[in-house]
Amino acid sequence: MSQEQDEKSIAVIGGSDLRLGFKLAGVQKTFGKENYEQKIQDLIDREDIGILITEKNDLNLLSKRIRKNVESSVNPVVVSLSEDAESERLQEKIKKAIGADITG
Repeated sequence: MSQEQDEKSIAVIGGSDLRLGFKLAGVQKTFGKENYEQKIQDLIDREDIGILITEKNDLNLLSKRIRKNVESSVNPVVVSLSEDAESERLQEKIKKAIGADITG
């Protein structure tokens, strides 16, 4: 398998502010919250995504079954961010999630 086939992407699913922030940081795969439950299940089933970022409040609205799938997913890793996260905390979470500081 070539290195290109092994590479995984970062994806974001959430509101427009969250998506815009990550688009500005260079994340290309961003998805709105329409049909959120089905969309998040589809995204965790994809093999091309290594990290899936979403909003914590949205995860709380998922059915038990889907929430369990999301919480137990290791490929992709699901990172949930709270809306009240300060900018510095958000930067640290992004850095921790992807292993690089993309904000500086």
